Amino acid sequence: MRLSDLTPHITLTLGLLAIGPTQAQDQHAHVHGLAQLNLAVEGNAVSMELTATAYDLVGFERAPRDDAERARIADARRSLLDHATLWQFNAAAGCVAEAPVLAVPGAGNHDHDHDHDGHDHEGHSDWQASYRFQCQNPAALRAIDVGAFKRFPSLETIDVQLLTANGATAVTVLSANPRITLAP
Repeated sequence: MRLSDLTPHITLTLGLLAIGPTQAQDQHAHVHGLAQLNLAVEGNAVSMELTATAYDLVGFERAPRDDAERARIADARRSLLDHATLWQFNAAAGCVAEAPVLAVPGAGNHDHDHDHDGHDHEGHSDWQASYRFQCQNPAALRAIDVGAFKRFPSLETIDVQLLTANGATAVTVLSANPRITLAP
């Protein structure tokens, strides 16, 4: 099964279990400096769905005006597809990534092989990247270090909706302490 097939189920499950109906509407508000991460650990699989504003990823939310801005978009795309830089698992878990999937507004599809302009026509633009990892020893998975803060310094906070065998919870990860703790 492809990650794109699982993503709506993960998002829906996390939304229903981890947050109430009023919070669900506020969860996807367009706020600079804040990203959302849906993270599910089920069996040997870890699925992640990151949503961040184009402003936090490339510095603007409009059509690129020159080659330098087009290069910033291409660089952000490469960075979002570089799962090893953005997410570091503790080694004992033995997690290996599948190919990530990047969705950028205006692209018309979800793919990791197409160039996108990084904007939409309403002035606000959210990019979404989905990741899936297979872990040889999921019981050893204790934490995920978040490298996204270093790569995208305008990100200050990531709100995480977390679903594990222990249940659903919401946590906030700050750039000053970039670690998602899964188990003590």
